Amino acid sequence: MPTQSTAQVIVVGAGPAGASAAFFLAQAGVDVLLVDQAVFPRDKPCGDGVTSSGLEVLAQMGLADWVTDNGFQEPKELLLMSPNGTVACKRPDPRKGLSFGYVIPRLRLDAALVERAVAAGTRLQEGTRIAGMERLGRHRIRLTGCAAQRSVTLETSLVIAADGGQSSFTRRLGLAPAPPELIAVRGYMEGDTGDPELLEIHWEKSTLPGYSWLFPMGGGRLNVGVGVCSKVVRRRRLDLRRQLQMFLMKNPRPRARLEHARFISPVEGHPLRTDADRVTPLADNVLIVGEAAGLVNPLTGEGIAPALECGEMAAVFARRALESGDFSATGLAAYGCAFHQRFDCIHRSARILRWLLSYPWIANRVVRRARHDHDFALLMGYIIIGLTSPATALKPSVVARILAG
Repeated sequence: MPTQSTAQVIVVGAGPAGASAAFFLAQAGVDVLLVDQAVFPRDKPCGDGVTSSGLEVLAQMGLADWVTDNGFQEPKELLLMSPNGTVACKRPDPRKGLSFGYVIPRLRLDAALVERAVAAGTRLQEGTRIAGMERLGRHRIRLTGCAAQRSVTLETSLVIAADGGQSSFTRRLGLAPAPPELIAVRGYMEGDTGDPELLEIHWEKSTLPGYSWLFPMGGGRLNVGVGVCSKVVRRRRLDLRRQLQMFLMKNPRPRARLEHARFISPVEGHPLRTDADRVTPLADNVLIVGEAAGLVNPLTGEGIAPALECGEMAAVFARRALESGDFSATGLAAYGCAFHQRFDCIHRSARILRWLLSYPWIANRVVRRARHDHDFALLMGYIIIGLTSPATALKPSVVARILAG
C-alpha cells in the first residue's frame, strides 16, 4: 500500500454514497481514489432495504441483473401493526410498476458497489483511517492518516466525505452539527415460517415514534430490528437489544412466525443521522454525501437509496469543479442548493409525521384507516418505503382521513 498518493478526487468512505460517487466520476474519466478504514467485504448493521430510487441508481451502475439474479428477496406485501394490535396488509399496484424494493444484505451490496467502482477505474485503498486534513493552498489539500501502523499522506483538490453516521472525518471538519437523531439495532435470524414475501412494521407504544421490523431475506432468513429516537432511548432508559427480544417474544405475530427460529448474527446497534435539512453539505475543497450529510429518513430510518442518489449528484458537481478549477465553498455552492432542493422537504415533513406518530392514538387511527381504505394504505406504504414524500401525508385531505379513522 502506498504511503503517499495523489488523485483528482479522493472519496473518504466506501459505503453506498462514496462508492456511487467514485463510480460515476471514474466512469467520466476522473482520477478517483476511494479510501475506507475497512477491508471489503465488510458488514454494516442496517435494515438492508433498497427502494425504487436506489434500484434506479444500481441499474445505472450496471447492477440491475446482479440484483435480480442473486436471489435477493423482493417483498410483495407490507403489514402495518398499530400499538393496539390493529393490522393492515397491502400490496403495491403492479400495473404502475411499483414495488417495495429488495432486501439486500449490506455485506453483499457494499462489496458489489465497490467492485463496480473499481471496474470503472477507481483506485481503492482499504484499511486506511483518515485522521486529519490541511490546506496547502486554494487548490490543494493534504489528508493524513494511517494504514497497517504506517502513516499515510494523500493529496487532492477535492474530497468527497462519505464516512457515514459516525462521521469521524466530517466531525473534525466541524460539518456535523449535531449527534445522530435515531438509533437502531438489528440482527439476522433463520427459521422463519412466515410468508417470505411479507414485510412487517410494528408500531409499539414503548418505542413510538420508532418501530420494530421483520424484513424477509429469503431462504427462511429475516432481518429483525427496532429503531427509536435517541431522545426516547435516553428518556425512557431503553435497552434496545432487550427491547428487540421483548418484541420477538411478546408480540403475537413474530412469536408465531419465529417459534423455531434462531439468531445467526449478533444483534448490533448503529446511530442514524437524519439532519440533512440542517446541514451545510460542503466547505472549501469538500463535498459531503450520504449519512455523513444526515441523509437518513427521519421517519423510516431508510438511507441506502438517498445515499446512492447523493453520490451520483456529488459526482456531477465534482466534475464541474474540476472543469472550472474552483474548489472554494462559493464555487461548490450549487451542490448545496441541489442537495437541499432534493432532500429538505422530505426530511422536514418526515420529522413532522414522526412527531404525530409519537401519539399512540394517531398510530392506531393510521392503521385502522389503512385497514379499510385501499388508497390510503398504499399511500402510507409508499411513504414508509420511500416511494412517496411524507409531505403527502400532511395534506389536509389526508390528515382528515387519519382523524376520521
